[in-house]
Amino acid sequence: APSDAALIKDIELSQACGFNGARLHQKVFEERFLYHADRMGYLCWGEFGDWGWSTLGHTRDQNQFTSTYITQWLEALERDYSHPAIIGWCGMNETAFKVGDSIINHDDTMRGMFLAAKAMDTSRPVIDTSGYSHRVLETDIYDSHTYEQDPTKFRAELAGLAKGKPYIVTYGNISNTPYLGQPYFVSEFGGIWWNPDAKEGEASWGYGNRPKSIEEFYQRFEGLCAVLLDDPNMFGYCYTQLTDVFQEQNGVVRFDRSLKFDMARLRRAQTRRAAIEGAAPAPSPRMAKASKRVKALR
Repeated sequence: APSDAALIKDIELSQACGFNGARLHQKVFEERFLYHADRMGYLCWGEFGDWGWSTLGHTRDQNQFTSTYITQWLEALERDYSHPAIIGWCGMNETAFKVGDSIINHDDTMRGMFLAAKAMDTSRPVIDTSGYSHRVLETDIYDSHTYEQDPTKFRAELAGLAKGKPYIVTYGNISNTPYLGQPYFVSEFGGIWWNPDAKEGEASWGYGNRPKSIEEFYQRFEGLCAVLLDDPNMFGYCYTQLTDVFQEQNGVVRFDRSLKFDMARLRRAQTRRAAIEGAAPAPSPRMAKASKRVKALR
């Protein structure tokens, strides 16, 4: 980040549109960011830069997974352990491997990183990998990534969670350990493509078909969020993403942090009570009387 103020602004923008935290995705973030997250009540998943491991490992170079990843992960855990903003750890992301009869270095490295986090921090949950391929049977949390853009199809895709059969990424060469009833969330979804300022021929993309109008964007965003908020078994979600990043133009703000949408409308879509939180508890008689006294004093 260019300045401390820029780190603070990212948190403020995120909170303004209704997000209460972020996956600190594919890097060990600036410690100053975590300091400000601590101050501002912004929840974070601690992650690690592993992208690219899955592109060669099983078919061409099984030795690219080495103890270096585990030792560097331990350094990150030690540095950031005391930040109260961090609510969990996830050392890998979208590690796509089809596992046959042999245990490959991918499995050993993932288990090593999982166990390192569990040994270093006995108080926070640990995910073996985000999205796929889940290879540690006892992972504390199970998750998945899906970029289905139709809210009706999205709801149907996730309906199995109520029966203990959640949506799991299985396409291509992906193999996962079975779901054992862990807390479950969709840790990547949305990614709605919206950049009306894109010039002809400019590299620009997002997930699915680009909405034809800003109102169509809002309806899609609201519909996708509602599916997750209405699911009593879904403990959270992570939307892709806060900002545009070069040609990936699916952020809720532009790369320069200028606004693209009505932030208040995005916030309303996300800040109502989620089904997993249950109905609002009725006030006790004592609290009801106290409330009346407070109103009388006002």
